[in-house]
Amino acid sequence: MKKILALALVVCINLVLLANSVLVPPNIDDSFLYGNDLVKKPSEAGALQVIEYNGIKTLGDEEGNPIQLKGMSTHGLQWFPEILNDNAFAALANDWEANVIRLAMYVGEDGYATDPETIKERVIQGIELAKKYDMYVIVDWHVHAPGDPTDPIYEGAQEFFKEISELYPNDPHIIYELCNEPNGIPNDKTGWQIVKDYAEPIIEMLRENGNENIVIVGNPNWSQRPDLAADDPIDDQNTVYTLHFYAGTHEPSPDSYVMKNAIYALEHGAPIFVSEWGTSEATGDGGPYIEESDEWLKFLNANNVSWVNWSLTNKNEKSAAFTPYVYGESEATDLDPGPDQIWSPEELSVSGEYVRTRIKGVEYEPIDRSYYYKTLWDFDDGTTQGFVVNSDSPVTDVTLTNEKNRLKISGLDASNDVSEGGFWNNLRISADNWGNAVDITGAEKIMIDVILKSPATVAIAAIPQGPGNNWWTNPARAVRLTPNDFVKQADGTYKAVLTITGEDSPGLEIIGTSETDNTIQNIVLFVGTDGADVIYLDNFKVSGKKIEIPIIHDPLGEAKLPSDFEDGTRQGWKWSSDSAVQTALTIEEASGSKALSWEVAYPEVKPSDTWASAPRLDFWMDGLKRGDKNFLFFDFYLAPGRASEGIIEINLAFQPPSAGYWAQASDTYQIDLSDLDSATVTNDGLYHYEVKIDLNSVPNIEDNTDLRNMLLIFVDVDSDFAGRMYIDNVNFIE
Repeated sequence: MKKILALALVVCINLVLLANSVLVPPNIDDSFLYGNDLVKKPSEAGALQVIEYNGIKTLGDEEGNPIQLKGMSTHGLQWFPEILNDNAFAALANDWEANVIRLAMYVGEDGYATDPETIKERVIQGIELAKKYDMYVIVDWHVHAPGDPTDPIYEGAQEFFKEISELYPNDPHIIYELCNEPNGIPNDKTGWQIVKDYAEPIIEMLRENGNENIVIVGNPNWSQRPDLAADDPIDDQNTVYTLHFYAGTHEPSPDSYVMKNAIYALEHGAPIFVSEWGTSEATGDGGPYIEESDEWLKFLNANNVSWVNWSLTNKNEKSAAFTPYVYGESEATDLDPGPDQIWSPEELSVSGEYVRTRIKGVEYEPIDRSYYYKTLWDFDDGTTQGFVVNSDSPVTDVTLTNEKNRLKISGLDASNDVSEGGFWNNLRISADNWGNAVDITGAEKIMIDVILKSPATVAIAAIPQGPGNNWWTNPARAVRLTPNDFVKQADGTYKAVLTITGEDSPGLEIIGTSETDNTIQNIVLFVGTDGADVIYLDNFKVSGKKIEIPIIHDPLGEAKLPSDFEDGTRQGWKWSSDSAVQTALTIEEASGSKALSWEVAYPEVKPSDTWASAPRLDFWMDGLKRGDKNFLFFDFYLAPGRASEGIIEINLAFQPPSAGYWAQASDTYQIDLSDLDSATVTNDGLYHYEVKIDLNSVPNIEDNTDLRNMLLIFVDVDSDFAGRMYIDNVNFIE
């Protein structure tokens, strides 16, 4: 009897020790945010495995020592493939010090199921880049909409993983993620059984073929239920279970739903892996929630849980790592950081700036974001973007070309005064053929990348030109770069940033503070060198203090369908939070009727995701259903200030809970701007279109489906439109 009691006591003690081995808030201090001792690269750590460490199952290296993965996830590779480039992966591996990247391969939503060969090639490209830059890589079969991993759209899962594993047999860099976020299935053990029955044959196939890679398996309710997996785990040593959270929605408390499930899983022997988390709310918007994110990360780091942040995109959502395009406010950051392989802090969103420091394990010191940054010339189109030798230049035997998307200036041996005041004798170049006008209200400085083949002295003076300074204000001085200012780049060149202030170039301040016109429309540069016959200029940017102008919308009013706006309100229509256009929504006259209206100008540099620059209207109404109607109809009017090419494509989507919060019409309405003459013109000079979109082309909705909300997306397809848009008489019709 005593032996039995002693044995029972040992078991109880072990259970207590196991439970206490999981560190939970508030018993976790800030020290767990700093340092990266366990963040090891594949070249050091080798093949991953599941081990037990401090009483918790977690990731280990090939020697059985603990390892933590920290890194980033791409957004959907069907929308943002530009992230797949050498410079980006080098930046993540070196500047961010990430040791993992996740390739989010959506299957639905125009992803792999729509174009398997293209999307698969992008995954392979991402794998090769990850291996090249010494990072682990998660191949993510992105189950999202629809949310059931057994839906017919996902029937190619096993074949896909078989094909990738045959291309990369037992490759230690690769981690397989079988189902991102199961949803729309029961949020209980029945739902987990659906996922488990889906995952087990894929895992069995991988193991039979000799692949011992870590496998990540999602779970019900958008991968918030690893506790279900802990109670009924998959019989595989190297399988871990997904946990997803968004700091603005999922409270970092041991009593909150998601963290409590994570703690339960860890305490009951289930290894977890956070393959996606965001600083925002679960919608991707709101925040970023820095304090809540810190609490979550302390919990993960203290328990050696690996994590990957969402996401490497310049989409207009708070969880995005890069600055988005927002009409009249900001330009989208290029997902290729360039040959220096570094994104500047200004190119990162608040979320991106914060997460980078947390991956590195260093202090977060945010930059001052009360300043704006606008790119004037970047030469990425392969041209000189209007730059020529100025007609008054005393030095003329000079050649301007575009080389590697930079402005190359050859023949500078004849232009060699590098003193502050001798610039009048130097070469003058100007953007006479640029043809653009950029608002630089509040401008304080212009920054120019100067690239040389070897360090030398470069001096540049500048005259910004525009109506605000009557096209001419003499420079006060030339700004000099010395050889010590130049830093060697990965491609063997040397780069420095030359900064011209309003004191150096008074015309900059005059234009920036003009009461009549704040646009820069040209610039004259006086260029001198000592020791360099050829230089390259790139990334002309202007920076100044942001001047917040409040946006005043007309009253929101009560949501109403049909929406006729005759009561002078917006009748429930507002901008979607991720709309690239957030201008004033006002009620204006259109063809003798009141209509909802807004200003927009599509960008010249087009993102690959055409929705990224689109106005997106959002309409929420209780009990929104299609009923027995077959079409969405509305009157659409254009008042273009510029419109000669390209297409405006109008898309329709709903966000019904029963369809995983996304149901998009395949039918669209297109307006060819090169054919405006064929449109009906109203008495007030507006181009009028009667828009009809087939509701029967919307998948997964029935007559009585609760649609929740409706989105209208006005997509830019290589257009030059700038002007005003109007909608009126929005309704479902037969």
